[in-house]
Amino acid sequence: MPPPFQTTDSPSELQSDGELFGEVTAADREVARRAERVLYERHVRYLFGVVSRQRKRLLLLAGLSAEDLVQDTFQRAFERAASFKAEPGLDAERARRRTRAWLGRIAQNLLTDSLRQSREIPASPYLEQLSAAATDGPPSSSPHLAPIRRALSQLSDREQDVLRVTALYYKSEGSERLPNAVSAELGRRWGISNDNVRAIRSRALKKLRRAMADQQPQQPQEHATQ
Repeated sequence: MPPPFQTTDSPSELQSDGELFGEVTAADREVARRAERVLYERHVRYLFGVVSRQRKRLLLLAGLSAEDLVQDTFQRAFERAASFKAEPGLDAERARRRTRAWLGRIAQNLLTDSLRQSREIPASPYLEQLSAAATDGPPSSSPHLAPIRRALSQLSDREQDVLRVTALYYKSEGSERLPNAVSAELGRRWGISNDNVRAIRSRALKKLRRAMADQQPQQPQEHATQ
């Protein structure tokens, strides 16, 4: 999928959305990527507008930004492209509305899932480990920090930066909350708002928690007695 809101100059207008979703599942990755780009171009600004206008408060509660939800929606749509069912005989406008309704349902489901998991988690244990990992020298000198480093490596550069700054501030000041000036500097660095910095921080902490949990050894399941 292309970077957010960067589109190609001449998307094909000759293929229907149904045909393009069919090509997304093609074994030829060049064909699949071209189809993804065209679908992205056709619908990204509409989806972003809907998400931004109607879901701002919910996005913040779920620890998501509008940009993240839009990108996650397209990723999920492309992963499930085979489930898109085109309806023969629709004119171009009705077909476009049908595709956008499908994308909207995916976005709603993703948002609902995030809200379901959006209980605030204690940040301190993770921030303590993160601040130690950021200041403890080369990885080989601190094997006990390997799990947090592996978990951190699964986040985006932006998410890592926000969490590292939060962790370093926590280490020096003892507060889990970033001052407005520090948050504003992060926002300028990444070209985002203060609200998005907070949303990214919350979402990154949830992802970090899941990545840490995935590294825990699985307990053997007991077999039921007959």
